[in-house]
Amino acid sequence: MKKILLGTTAIVAAGMIAAPSADAAEKLKVSVGGYMEQWFGYTSSDDSAGTDYSGFDVKSDAEIHFKGMTTLDNGISVGINVQLEANSNSSDQIDESYLIVKGNFGEVNLGSENSALYKMNYGPSDYGIGINSGDQSSWAAKPASVTGSFFRSPFGSTNIEPARTNDSEKLTYYTPRIEGFQLGVPYIPDAPQDSNGQPDRDASLTDGYAVAANFKRDFHGFNVGVSGGFGGFTNGTTSGQDDPKAWSVGATLGFGGFEVGAAYADADGTTDAADSDGYNVGVAYATGPWGVSLGWFHGEVDGSTTAGVTTGNGEQDTYALSGKYALGPGVTAAATLAHTEYDTDNTSATGAALDGGEATYFVVGMKLSF
Repeated sequence: MKKILLGTTAIVAAGMIAAPSADAAEKLKVSVGGYMEQWFGYTSSDDSAGTDYSGFDVKSDAEIHFKGMTTLDNGISVGINVQLEANSNSSDQIDESYLIVKGNFGEVNLGSENSALYKMNYGPSDYGIGINSGDQSSWAAKPASVTGSFFRSPFGSTNIEPARTNDSEKLTYYTPRIEGFQLGVPYIPDAPQDSNGQPDRDASLTDGYAVAANFKRDFHGFNVGVSGGFGGFTNGTTSGQDDPKAWSVGATLGFGGFEVGAAYADADGTTDAADSDGYNVGVAYATGPWGVSLGWFHGEVDGSTTAGVTTGNGEQDTYALSGKYALGPGVTAAATLAHTEYDTDNTSATGAALDGGEATYFVVGMKLSF
């Protein structure tokens, strides 16, 4: 796989070098775009001892995107995409930052970006906060006894990465879309992002890969979308541990304003206690500026048992009814009424069963894109 990727990159580079003249091409210019979401809502929570999560709250999510593209004399386009978190984020102030090379051969991305396994996945439409992206965790606090992660993990999303690597530095090639089909193949040197340190293959996850594909087509008014992918790392962190891997499948079918969708994801970690899986099903209807969606997400994570004490096992179920209304170009009002339940079969040192929890919440907000 590496030879194919490197060979493709060499062809692209050769084409760029062979350009008759760079002077005739227009110099890359950067435009500013992005999005902002502001949410206000109320949560009624079944809290565990010593906690009280019920009440009103405001949640924010926003990014500023810097994008630019120029086309060389040989027809190859070269561009950038840099995404700045508009809210304070001490661990990742620059969300994604990568270079783009595209042409008749397809597209190459190089830098900090999600993998093709994540980006090419299809799933049910959701017109509210997004229960297939982990947003429910902002309104329904997860009990400490459950170890599942919501983002890029099947416990909370079917949009996943092997080992939850997120925007690690990688090289990805996407084929042109032919008769509705497209293939994406990333190579992931190591798991960290925004790091130029040489990876230590004796001490960290290295040499990751993924293969993902999707198909979208209109058949006499029926819109069909199907996706699938697999990814993993070939070199784990510790001798004797499993190499993490993940896979997902998804499908959507639309006719008129109606759409039904389903997606499933599964991930194995370096130990059995990190294994998880989840699925999302939903229906949606949109007409004119209006849209309504109904969805259900179920996620599970495995725990472990030591000296008779079980920890980490968990499940979460979220049911959400959402609606949207387009107020104007790039301005959408949205709302979600949802219920999330957590369950665990964890036990204490005395063998007593531990409780999960649940929360019901109603959220209204504005989504702006620019």
